[in-house]
Amino acid sequence: MITMNATALCRTDRTFSLPPSAADVPGVRSALVETLLEWGVPEDGELVHTVGLIASELVTNAVNHAGVFTPCIVVTLRIGEDGTLELGVRDNSRDVPRPTAASPEATHGRGTAIVDALLTEFGGGLTAERHPDGKTVWARLPGRPAHQDP
Repeated sequence: MITMNATALCRTDRTFSLPPSAADVPGVRSALVETLLEWGVPEDGELVHTVGLIASELVTNAVNHAGVFTPCIVVTLRIGEDGTLELGVRDNSRDVPRPTAASPEATHGRGTAIVDALLTEFGGGLTAERHPDGKTVWARLPGRPAHQDP
């Protein structure tokens, strides 16, 4: 079950908590998309779809690689002071995800590479913030793809 903490948060800051279960990934993705639409991001735009896909990959990564250490995964969506959309996924593992080369037959192992490619297309980036009890992986995206004219 996904819970949202909206108490004392401004319109540009939402936090969701979920158990480390793959079954809850689609729910958090839907909640993030609903939040973006509430904030006025166009439903038919690339940004909504891209954030949903990035969130799915990062949360799935947290479930698969940190789930045994993490009773609760925390997902934060916010708009930074410079207007950058920031998506954070916090878990209790200090290991930072890195892109790997997966074989064509592999059924997993491409998530971080997919996230990197999407962020590059949008002119964004992926960073990790370490905490004493784990880390937050942050995906940062400007409001429009980098290849579009202003």
